[in-house]
Amino acid sequence: MKIKKIIKDKVKLDYLFIEGFLDIDSKYFIKEIDKAIQEQDNNNFKTNVQGFMTSWDYFNNNKKFLKSIYPLFDYLDSLDNIKPYELRSSWGLKEDFSHFTQPHDHLPNYLSAIIYLNNHQQMLIFPELQKTFKPKKNSFILFSSFLNHRTDRNLLDKNKYAISININHCGGKNVYK
Repeated sequence: MKIKKIIKDKVKLDYLFIEGFLDIDSKYFIKEIDKAIQEQDNNNFKTNVQGFMTSWDYFNNNKKFLKSIYPLFDYLDSLDNIKPYELRSSWGLKEDFSHFTQPHDHLPNYLSAIIYLNNHQQMLIFPELQKTFKPKKNSFILFSSFLNHRTDRNLLDKNKYAISININHCGGKNVYK
């Protein structure tokens, strides 16, 4: 082998980052998450979420959930340069004392979001953007899936609840289930 040149550098990428609030029944979804993390197909401590987690597609066919996120999809539809998309996965998480989320991205997905179901002090950290986000009840962040993010350990005796989603490209028209 003969190496002619090695380049190790960074490139700037366009990304999407939206913060807002949704009209969502937090109490209902917290109960659903508490129920789902007891089921056999849970992902508790099996993923980047080092805490309790439902199955990946737990909320995909939940009509109450879909009705809650459709306003976000309607907003995406109004933006220029948004490619056709579909909901790929939607799962709930509960981070108790000492739980955290390891650094990760959501590639190969197109867009990702997190919807917070309660107020909490455990910040969501986006190192590349040098940005942190404090969870507030019914708040959401939608972001380009290639953005790395994480949380530090939850040092409070208070659970943090959230629902995360992944959105993928699809051929043709948007698919809403």
